[in-house]
Amino acid sequence: METLERRIERLEALRAIDDLIADLGRAFDAGPSAAALRELFVDDAAFLIDRYGELRGRDAIAEGVAGNADQGFRWTLHYLVSPKVALADDRRSADIEFYLWEVATAASGRAYWIGGRYVAEALADGPRWRFRQLELKADLISHYPDGWSPKPAALADA
Repeated sequence: METLERRIERLEALRAIDDLIADLGRAFDAGPSAAALRELFVDDAAFLIDRYGELRGRDAIAEGVAGNADQGFRWTLHYLVSPKVALADDRRSADIEFYLWEVATAASGRAYWIGGRYVAEALADGPRWRFRQLELKADLISHYPDGWSPKPAALADA
């Protein structure tokens, strides 16, 4: 049986990985923010974006994703849910899978529903965790022709 200390280490690692996933969604939705994204990846990380491209290196990932807003998606709302984490015995690395549900507006102004999953490897880097590899496996990228409506002034107007 594991010691209490090892069990606490495991729980702390799992919680830090949950934070990493939450921070990823927020970084994507904040513009996206190159500065916020840069903090989430190790120096030699790789990001495979389904069949649409691959970015290698922390800076290339941060700048590539942030720079895509002019040509790809200019507004996004990511829901990153249901993480499954396989933590290594040494508590220094983990294989992760989590679902993506996203609404987005393309640079063209077209609205999209996007769904799929991310498969990742993360490493402990001091007190925080960072992605070494992140892969988007999109199952759905569907245009929503009606587009998004502004929030009503009152719920009764919805």
